[in-house]
Amino acid sequence: MQPGPPYQQGPQQPYPPQGYPGYPPPGYGPPPKKSNTGLIVGLVIGAVVLLGGGGVAAFLLLSGDSGSSSSAAPTSAKKSGPPDKYSAMPTCQKIGNGVRNLPPLETPKGEEPASTSNNEITYTRSFCSWREPNAPSATVGMYLSKSKEPGSGAGEGWAKASVENAVNDGGVLIPSMAKATKAVYAKLDSSSQCQIKFYQGNVEAEIIVTGPDPSGTVNQTVCKENALKVAKATSEAIG
Repeated sequence: MQPGPPYQQGPQQPYPPQGYPGYPPPGYGPPPKKSNTGLIVGLVIGAVVLLGGGGVAAFLLLSGDSGSSSSAAPTSAKKSGPPDKYSAMPTCQKIGNGVRNLPPLETPKGEEPASTSNNEITYTRSFCSWREPNAPSATVGMYLSKSKEPGSGAGEGWAKASVENAVNDGGVLIPSMAKATKAVYAKLDSSSQCQIKFYQGNVEAEIIVTGPDPSGTVNQTVCKENALKVAKATSEAIG
């Protein structure tokens, strides 16, 4: 017997065996391609919604920016208040003429610059002193506050603050005193002195009366009466 033809392998299957993940069983064609139509439609709709929403958000944002920008715009409002009533302080001689039996007047220095932390005013001062041995003495200090910006009220505001501080420190208000806007008996720890503070327009003044013995004790009732006389004369002299 002659040997037959050698064994030949049959044709290979075009697909892997049935059940192989991702492939169909033999006899079936390749899986149909998935349609992207729904995805595209969804993306288009989403883009429209986002654009629409973004447009609203952008409008609101611009509207908000516009409103906040206008509300935050700097203003050029200026301070306003009482105009400066005085441009100068009275002389010591004019004050002394309104009080009887004062001691001799010491030579005054006149008006001179005064220090202040307020950069809205020009501040000057003037002192008057009447003294003699073995007699009560009187001292008047006046301070003039001139507003650097006319009509700002800074001058009178600074003068007023000094008297308000004296009230807050325990001073006693004087109901009415000559032409003064507000006056107060200032509280002192010294038993040999008494003091009155007042302001009148943009001028503030302080009057101190001391007994004949600076280290002694004075009758406060008499001391305050003498201080009131000098304070009234000062107020009248200011005008």
